[in-house]
Amino acid sequence: MSESIYSYSQARELAYKALDYRSLRQDLISSNIANVDTPMYRPRDINFEEVLTSESQKLFSNEQNKTLRLGQTNAMHLEPMDTSDSKGTVFFRDGHMARNDGNSVDLDVESSEIGKNSVMYQALVGSLKKHGTIFTYAIEASKSL
Repeated sequence: MSESIYSYSQARELAYKALDYRSLRQDLISSNIANVDTPMYRPRDINFEEVLTSESQKLFSNEQNKTLRLGQTNAMHLEPMDTSDSKGTVFFRDGHMARNDGNSVDLDVESSEIGKNSVMYQALVGSLKKHGTIFTYAIEASKSL
């Protein structure tokens, strides 16, 4: 693994990658909103969860099996799907009726998605700040010993 400014914590590196993908998703949704009146435009999106799973597996693949299994309260519960070979790709988010000009952007859906994505981006920024303060506190506390 290459050295980086955040290499002391793989979780921190994963959070930075998550910020990058959230930023990409924000750009895609913004593009969809900007093209709401463009004829034949189809909205694009990225499956954030698949991308994050793939990045997580790349970062933690060299560690021994540290998977957290889901709790099963009943033997009839299904096992979760294995998404280890999934890749995050940009896809067309169809599913809404296209207008007469062929545009299938739904402004309500895009507004909702951009709001959810913004909240998740801010949550990631907040967690990275908290993560940094934990290390700062540990360093400062060790100086007073």
